[in-house]
Amino acid sequence: MTANDETPTTESKPRANRPSRPDHEERRDRTDETAATIPVERREYLRSIGVAGALGSLAGLSGATGSVAAQDGDWEAAAEQRIEEHRTSDLEVVVEDENGDPISGAEVQIEMQEHDFGFGTAVHAEFLTNQTEWGNSIHTTEDQQQYQQTIEELFNELVLENLHKWHLWETNTNHADNAVQWARDRGMDVRGHVCIWGNLDAYALPPRVVEAMGDPWASEWDEAGEPNRDIQMVRDEASNHIDEIINHYGDDIKEWEVVNEVLHVPSIIEAIEGQGVTPETAEILGDWYLQAQETASQYDCGVAINDYNIMAENNYSEPDRYEDQMDYLVNERGVDLSGIGMQCHFSLDERKSPDEILQMLDRYAEYGDLNTTEFDMFVDGWDEQQEADFLYQYLKTFFSHPASKDFLVWGHWTPLHWGDDYGDDSSPQNAPFYREDWSEKPALDRYRDLVFDQWWTDESGPTDSSGSYTTNAFLGEHEITVTTDQESTTETVSVTDADGTTTVEVVATGDGDPNGDEPPAIDGTVPQDTTGDGLSNDFTGSGSTTTTDVNVFFENVDNPDVADYPEYYDFDGNGQVTVTDVVDLFESI
Repeated sequence: MTANDETPTTESKPRANRPSRPDHEERRDRTDETAATIPVERREYLRSIGVAGALGSLAGLSGATGSVAAQDGDWEAAAEQRIEEHRTSDLEVVVEDENGDPISGAEVQIEMQEHDFGFGTAVHAEFLTNQTEWGNSIHTTEDQQQYQQTIEELFNELVLENLHKWHLWETNTNHADNAVQWARDRGMDVRGHVCIWGNLDAYALPPRVVEAMGDPWASEWDEAGEPNRDIQMVRDEASNHIDEIINHYGDDIKEWEVVNEVLHVPSIIEAIEGQGVTPETAEILGDWYLQAQETASQYDCGVAINDYNIMAENNYSEPDRYEDQMDYLVNERGVDLSGIGMQCHFSLDERKSPDEILQMLDRYAEYGDLNTTEFDMFVDGWDEQQEADFLYQYLKTFFSHPASKDFLVWGHWTPLHWGDDYGDDSSPQNAPFYREDWSEKPALDRYRDLVFDQWWTDESGPTDSSGSYTTNAFLGEHEITVTTDQESTTETVSVTDADGTTTVEVVATGDGDPNGDEPPAIDGTVPQDTTGDGLSNDFTGSGSTTTTDVNVFFENVDNPDVADYPEYYDFDGNGQVTVTDVVDLFESI
């Protein structure tokens, strides 16, 4: 469903620059609304009741597992466990000198550069590169620049909203090619939407093909001439087009949706096989997919299906038919589907719980990787907080599923959203992230919090006595900087295996511990060891340990300048810095 993308039924309406935390965006605290459902860490509990009152009970808390789910937040705790299992991997950095000897105390900084997971948007191809629509200038140059900038900042993948549809592509090939090249120049992936789509109202089929389809299709479409039924011509034209468009782009498209909305727009299938055909198991459908698969196999390119009402809807007849389509293509025709597309145009009354979402994802995952291809929330009067809350819940649940691969919103700026073409005056244009004046909607903050904060690796610490520093990293590309007392060395590594450990060996010059024999300063003061046990107990420079030092330690227990230096702060001897070390320091007073 796009601008001119489908006529909904009554049911439900109807790599250089992958996502990187925008430079102007600091890592942000979760909003109060989000905090109501996220796991409650012990440190947040302690802050809520005050350090002084909490220290007396810390010993009792110190044996806990680390976090508990907030009321009604079990879904999120479970999602975070799945995310850790399926979306992260151990990353080990081993630092050695030129002789192969380990360098201990070298400072290692790991900063994520791009996600392995696909986060994308549909784009208006002509406006993106020309600031036009059907040849006429629309909006302003500043709008176009903002459009381009926000796409680069927020996404690593895009799909053309309209101009890869057969008839529109033939008449706008240059605009489509320019948009694809714009994305590839920025290291972004591009999805192919779509080889064949039978929607006449959306001008998705060439008039010559509709004429050859004969009655009733040609007679009902103003763009077509007189019906001239020639089914062999329809077959030949469709077959030629599948080969032509896949070959035209080759490796520049990562996955093609071969036939869009088979369940809802079967006109070309019916023209070939008869109006009584069951389109989801039609022979011609299998033929097209096998042909597309053979052509795409020459490139790094997959083939996918795509439809609506198979996630965002309130009855389950169409999910049954969609699964029949998958079963037919995969098990009867031998198609290797690389993607199961779920459009996800949610109306307000179609919101799903995390359990319901997971059930549907589990159901489809047997047949291929899962793509949320056209996500938005605009039908039936959503308010912006409802949009933000549901996007957060849906995206976190979807990202946590091991078979999920891509999440794309169907346009991110409201003036270029397809809502006006939906055919319902109560459902105007309403993109998830930006209003008409480019002011940000709450859902954008939730999206950034997930993609660029919660799911973004930004870790640092010293190597141990074996020259090793290990952390948990999200799958994707990372920049690793190793600093010794003599030099700084930077390397890039891709972390791609959630089941193993990615090991990077870095050869450096000099000794470790670039800070010398002291830890980094905290609030302008270098913590000191006043007891001679090798641990820094005096955070304020007073010459002894007081409750003020304990308060400073507690408030900075998650600060990398403390957490990454257990050799100075590991009072309980477990090899890491946690609130239990605060307990031990307090009890030593």
